[in-house]
Amino acid sequence: MLEARLWMTKSDKNFLGRGRISLLENIRATGSIHAAAKAMKMSYKAAWDAVDAMNNLSDVPLVERVSGGKGGGGTSLTLKGEEVIKTFHIIEDKHQQFLDLFSKDYDTMEAMISILDRIPLKLSARNQLIGTISSIRADAVSVAIELTIKGTDKLFLSITLPSFDELGISIHNKAIAIIKASSVMIAKEKPDEKVYENILQGNIIHLVSGTTHTEVTLELESKSTITATITNDTCKELGLENGQATYAFFKASSVILGV
Repeated sequence: MLEARLWMTKSDKNFLGRGRISLLENIRATGSIHAAAKAMKMSYKAAWDAVDAMNNLSDVPLVERVSGGKGGGGTSLTLKGEEVIKTFHIIEDKHQQFLDLFSKDYDTMEAMISILDRIPLKLSARNQLIGTISSIRADAVSVAIELTIKGTDKLFLSITLPSFDELGISIHNKAIAIIKASSVMIAKEKPDEKVYENILQGNIIHLVSGTTHTEVTLELESKSTITATITNDTCKELGLENGQATYAFFKASSVILGV
């Protein structure tokens, strides 16, 4: 199994790592930097220096002193400190999943490099909606997939059987739907459900007009947003305004699925 250390830096200085997260967790458990340092078999000075460094690098302190009380005061985590611990563990889990990709099936440096080459760093598509796969229906040629966004909005897409096998997805897996803004259309009246698989209702929260086209951004029921690029003439004909209830619609074939 491959192993690697995860460190997060800020302003070119070490901010968070496994040791510092353990220190924060021990401070939470003991209410004292001194007791936390003792539990970790490190010096009080080293513990204090680590806390001081984290507090200085954070926009909001992670640890604060509590005065008074029966014991004469102590030390506790702030809400930001609790948030940092939770976030670090999530990132750490993702980091380990990344390493497991290699240790499971890739035993040569060439194979490891090949999988790294397949990881996209950025996407030009404007709409990237993360959801959970809630339905999979396959026929002899393709697979119809339903993606639920934040428990409310539904997206429908269709992929080929080879693509489905390559992705290795199943019900309840997390996935990302990618839709180009130019593929999304806008209407004030609900479109024909027999023609368009994806019809999402929302309120316009952003209108930006350029020389020939206008970007229309809707906030959906899930509080996610979707953006369409339409012509200025179409925007004028529809009489679009901020706050207006509107429909965004597009074909299932316009959605790309990523995992």
